Amino acid sequence: MKNHRESLYIVDPRPLLAHYRLALFGGVLALCFSIATASTLMNLTYFSDASDGVSDGVFFLGGGMACVVFGVAQSIVLHGYPQWVWLQVGVFMIYLLLVVPTTIYSPDHALFTFALLSPLLGLLCLNSKRQREMRLKMVEIRHKREAIIATLKKQGRWKGW
Repeated sequence: MKNHRESLYIVDPRPLLAHYRLALFGGVLALCFSIATASTLMNLTYFSDASDGVSDGVFFLGGGMACVVFGVAQSIVLHGYPQWVWLQVGVFMIYLLLVVPTTIYSPDHALFTFALLSPLLGLLCLNSKRQREMRLKMVEIRHKREAIIATLKKQGRWKGW
């Protein structure tokens, strides 16, 4: 008897998710650490004289925007458009560029090191061999999907999703 789940997918996503799990979630974890360490470091340096309400609002808004931009870019990359990885690189570069000037204030060395290494680790995850392999695989799946859609349109069976 044929498995009905196989007919729903062009390529079964479960083995892909299992194989590329670290490539997917390594960058997300690095983003979480980047947001946490950079916001703490900036709270201790740039916003040391600001009120708690202002600094909390800035960090929630900035962290939320970074998460939304990174998540949208990640989902578009997973749909087979690898050029959107540059938006993720941009998010990590912004956090790196926000952290580096805090050295003027002589911050805590451990916090500064973690805040500096978190975006660098994220960039390393985005440039890893597994991540690049995953992006190529997603492009292949997108091309298969587009070929199937073109065939269905020629046959007149394409209803659009």
